[in-house]
Amino acid sequence: GWVVARGELLRALPGAGRDEHAVETAMARLRTSLGTPKLIQTVVKRGYRLALDPASDAKYGDG
Repeated sequence: GWVVARGELLRALPGAGRDEHAVETAMARLRTSLGTPKLIQTVVKRGYRLALDPASDAKYGDG
């Protein structure tokens, strides 16, 4: 998957203000909820991305 910047995620969080720690907390909670922590990867100095196998991406597409 493509990288989503921390700032973009921060803007999407309700009531998060400018606290980037809120993004880290949300990602930790999401990883726990999914039960597969490695599914969401941290991209250093950039943001986060879904770690999907490109061969299996087709099943998540709109086709």
